[in-house]
Parts: sequence; C-alpha cells; structure tokens
Amino acid sequence: MEGMDRKEIDYKSLGNRIRKWRKEKGITQEEMGNAIDKTVQHISNIERAHTKVSLGTLTDIANYLDASLNDLMCDSLRNSGNAYQLEYSMMIKDCDENQYRRLNKTIKALLETWE
Repeated sequence: MEGMDRKEIDYKSLGNRIRKWRKEKGITQEEMGNAIDKTVQHISNIERAHTKVSLGTLTDIANYLDASLNDLMCDSLRNSGNAYQLEYSMMIKDCDENQYRRLNKTIKALLETWE
C-alpha cells in the first residue's frame, strides 16, 4: 500500500484495554491465562506492555473476553469509531437521568470547542 502512513501498535493502550475488559468481566489474570494456555506472568507482561503480543494470542484474548480485535486495538487503528461508541456505552450504562443530562451538556460544550 504505497503512500499509506504506517501506524505503530500502541501496546500500552492495548494492554490497558485488555486489563479493562478483563476486570469488567471479573476475570483474573490467572483465569484468563489458564483459558488461553498462557502464564499469569505473560498476561501481566501483555497488560503492562512489557512484551509484544502475537496475533494468535491477541485473538485468543479477544475471543475469551468476548471482545473484537477492534475493541482492543482501537487506539492503533485509523477507523475504529464503533469500538469507541461501544466503550462510551459501557461507561455510561449505569448513569441516572441527572448524570445523562450533565453528560449531554458537557459533550455538547466539548464538541463546540472543536469547531
């Protein structure tokens, strides 16, 4: 793909997203490691970006967490709006009506600053 800007994988963000998805599901590093045949140390190293994760292992992690690769790698992809929309939905799912109103007002004000 000539002329295409290469984007490096943001392993720190990837590890943070894996950790976030794992914790939201109440899964320990040990449980996930056992399920995908990896050590706790390897899972920890992936989450802390101390090692690069292979595509095979990343696929196993995504499948185990019931997440898409896009969900986990959206910080390294150019087109990942759907993953962010899902993340926003998960962040606000437990808001009450007052919180929704405040969020709406805040988001509108933020978007206006971008114009």
